[in-house]
Amino acid sequence: MKNVDRWFILIGLLYGIFGFSFGIWVGINERFEQAHLHAHVNLIGYASMLLFGLLYRAFPALAESRLAAAHFILFNIGAVIFLCGIPLAQAHQTVALAAGGSMTVLAGLLVFLANYLMNGFSAGARAKA
Repeated sequence: MKNVDRWFILIGLLYGIFGFSFGIWVGINERFEQAHLHAHVNLIGYASMLLFGLLYRAFPALAESRLAAAHFILFNIGAVIFLCGIPLAQAHQTVALAAGGSMTVLAGLLVFLANYLMNGFSAGARAKA
Protein backbone atom coordinates (compact mmCIF):
# COMPACT_ATOMS: atom_id res chain seq x y z
CA MET A 1 0.00 0.00 0.00
CA LYS A 2 1.48 3.29 -1.07
CA ASN A 3 2.24 5.70 1.81
CA VAL A 4 0.80 3.38 4.47
CA ASP A 5 3.11 5.05 6.98
CA ARG A 6 1.74 8.51 6.21
CA TRP A 7 -1.88 7.33 6.31
CA PHE A 8 -1.42 5.67 9.70
CA ILE A 9 0.28 8.80 11.07
CA LEU A 10 -2.42 11.12 9.70
CA ILE A 11 -5.27 9.00 11.05
CA GLY A 12 -3.45 8.64 14.38
CA LEU A 13 -3.10 12.40 14.69
CA LEU A 14 -6.80 12.89 13.91
CA TYR A 15 -7.72 10.34 16.58
CA GLY A 16 -5.36 12.14 18.95
CA ILE A 17 -7.09 15.47 18.39
CA PHE A 18 -10.49 13.85 18.89
CA GLY A 19 -9.39 11.77 21.89
CA PHE A 20 -7.73 14.65 23.70
CA SER A 21 -10.69 16.96 23.00
CA PHE A 22 -13.12 14.29 24.17
CA GLY A 23 -11.06 13.83 27.34
CA ILE A 24 -11.27 17.56 28.04
CA TRP A 25 -15.04 17.40 27.51
CA VAL A 26 -15.27 14.41 29.88
CA GLY A 27 -13.42 16.36 32.57
CA ILE A 28 -15.26 19.65 32.16
CA ASN A 29 -18.67 17.96 32.20
CA GLU A 30 -17.69 15.46 34.91
CA ARG A 31 -18.81 12.56 32.71
CA PHE A 32 -16.18 10.23 34.11
CA GLU A 33 -18.18 7.16 33.12
CA GLN A 34 -16.89 7.97 29.62
CA ALA A 35 -13.23 7.96 30.70
CA HIS A 36 -12.68 4.43 29.38
CA LEU A 37 -13.94 5.49 25.92
CA HIS A 38 -11.54 8.44 25.98
CA ALA A 39 -8.72 6.07 26.92
CA HIS A 40 -9.56 3.61 24.15
CA VAL A 41 -9.75 6.37 21.53
CA ASN A 42 -6.29 7.51 22.56
CA LEU A 43 -4.79 4.03 22.79
CA ILE A 44 -6.33 2.32 19.74
CA GLY A 45 -6.70 5.44 17.63
CA TYR A 46 -3.85 7.74 18.52
CA ALA A 47 -1.02 5.71 20.05
CA SER A 48 -1.41 2.50 18.03
CA MET A 49 -1.96 4.16 14.66
CA LEU A 50 0.91 6.59 15.17
CA LEU A 51 3.20 3.76 16.26
CA PHE A 52 2.26 1.65 13.22
CA GLY A 53 3.00 4.61 10.96
CA LEU A 54 6.40 5.14 12.51
CA LEU A 55 7.22 1.42 12.28
CA TYR A 56 6.25 1.31 8.61
CA ARG A 57 8.41 4.39 8.05
CA ALA A 58 11.36 2.86 9.89
CA PHE A 59 11.09 -0.57 8.22
CA PRO A 60 10.28 -0.02 4.52
CA ALA A 61 10.10 -3.77 3.76
CA LEU A 62 7.01 -3.96 5.95
CA ALA A 63 5.31 -1.15 4.04
CA GLU A 64 6.08 -2.79 0.69
CA SER A 65 4.29 -6.01 1.65
CA ARG A 66 0.70 -6.64 0.58
CA LEU A 67 0.01 -7.40 4.22
CA ALA A 68 0.36 -3.68 4.98
CA ALA A 69 -2.90 -2.92 3.14
CA ALA A 70 -4.73 -5.74 4.92
CA HIS A 71 -3.42 -4.48 8.25
CA PHE A 72 -4.48 -0.92 7.48
CA ILE A 73 -8.00 -1.90 6.41
CA LEU A 74 -8.67 -4.37 9.24
CA PHE A 75 -7.28 -2.17 11.99
CA ASN A 76 -9.06 0.98 10.84
CA ILE A 77 -12.44 -0.63 10.24
CA GLY A 78 -12.16 -2.54 13.50
CA ALA A 79 -11.23 0.61 15.43
CA VAL A 80 -14.28 2.52 14.20
CA ILE A 81 -16.64 -0.36 14.94
CA PHE A 82 -15.08 -1.03 18.34
CA LEU A 83 -15.09 2.61 19.43
CA CYS A 84 -18.72 3.06 18.33
CA GLY A 85 -19.64 -0.14 20.13
CA ILE A 86 -18.24 0.80 23.53
CA PRO A 87 -21.03 3.28 24.42
CA LEU A 88 -23.66 0.79 23.21
CA ALA A 89 -22.18 -1.93 25.39
CA GLN A 90 -22.01 0.41 28.35
CA ALA A 91 -25.69 1.31 27.84
CA HIS A 92 -26.52 -2.41 27.88
CA GLN A 93 -27.95 -2.21 24.35
CA THR A 94 -25.58 -4.60 22.58
CA VAL A 95 -22.04 -5.85 22.89
CA ALA A 96 -21.95 -7.05 19.28
CA LEU A 97 -20.21 -3.97 17.86
CA ALA A 98 -17.65 -3.74 20.64
CA ALA A 99 -16.92 -7.47 20.42
CA GLY A 100 -16.82 -7.59 16.62
CA GLY A 101 -14.75 -4.44 16.38
CA SER A 102 -12.25 -5.62 18.98
CA MET A 103 -11.86 -8.94 17.15
CA THR A 104 -11.28 -7.07 13.88
CA VAL A 105 -8.65 -4.88 15.56
CA LEU A 106 -6.99 -8.03 16.88
CA ALA A 107 -7.07 -9.56 13.39
CA GLY A 108 -5.35 -6.43 12.07
CA LEU A 109 -2.69 -6.70 14.75
CA LEU A 110 -2.12 -10.36 13.89
CA VAL A 111 -1.67 -9.41 10.22
CA PHE A 112 0.92 -6.85 11.31
CA LEU A 113 2.68 -9.54 13.35
CA ALA A 114 2.70 -11.85 10.32
CA ASN A 115 4.10 -9.04 8.18
CA TYR A 116 6.82 -8.36 10.74
CA LEU A 117 7.76 -12.03 11.06
CA MET A 118 7.85 -12.48 7.27
CA ASN A 119 9.58 -9.21 6.34
CA GLY A 120 11.04 -7.64 9.46
CA PHE A 121 14.22 -9.67 9.47
CA SER A 122 15.10 -9.51 5.78
CA ALA A 123 18.09 -7.55 4.47
CA GLY A 124 15.77 -4.88 3.10
CA ALA A 125 14.05 -4.46 6.45
CA ARG A 126 16.86 -2.57 8.14
CA ALA A 127 15.61 0.51 9.91
CA LYS A 128 16.28 3.84 8.24
CA ALA A 129 18.86 5.91 10.06
